[in-house]
Amino acid sequence: MDNNEDMTVEDFLKARCLSLAGEINSYGARLEDKLREEFEEGKKELLNVHRMCVEGAEEEEDGVVDMDCNDETEKENDPSTSTSTTSTRARRSAATSSNSTTSAPTRSSRKKPQTTIHVLVEAGPHANMKAVLKPTKATAAMVGRSTGKKFREKGLSLSKDLEVSTTHGKFQLMKDGKIYFTDTGSTNGTFIGDRQLDEGDPVEITDDLKIRVGASVLRLSVITA
Repeated sequence: MDNNEDMTVEDFLKARCLSLAGEINSYGARLEDKLREEFEEGKKELLNVHRMCVEGAEEEEDGVVDMDCNDETEKENDPSTSTSTTSTRARRSAATSSNSTTSAPTRSSRKKPQTTIHVLVEAGPHANMKAVLKPTKATAAMVGRSTGKKFREKGLSLSKDLEVSTTHGKFQLMKDGKIYFTDTGSTNGTFIGDRQLDEGDPVEITDDLKIRVGASVLRLSVITA
């Protein structure tokens, strides 16, 4: 109060209250901005999960084959056809046994090759970390700061990189058999060199491709085996 010798106690208290009110308002505004940002990230993550579920359901529907099992069950349970069905099965069984003794099986079960992404973190808080990702058409390999199960077990969790969004992007196998990376709406973006990827625009992954998410530089290798 050296410079305010003429200020009364009441005036001083009023000035102090106004100062405190200003500080509280400023803190409240910063807190509101932070909560709004976290809300937007959470909303994007939920929308991404919903979109993945829809895409997975569509992929499963594409592979469904209608075997018309109910008709076969009704025929088996019909007394009028049970005798003929048994005779037919017996004849088929005999024919199969005869063929098996004269010829070797011509079909062999071959496992379809699987494409994986080998990740080496070259820079950032997780430098030297390695991971092998196995994205499919139905299930993407998620990348982000989240420590959720789908990030830890089937994706890439960069929990120490504070510049990475909670859900930053995803690797996914597309219909052309190639794996792509898509930025799912991150705050700080995804970069290949100096080029920033557009949100929602898939980029094909090739050998030795480097992408930057937050402060982390990921070196990617495509392995098909």
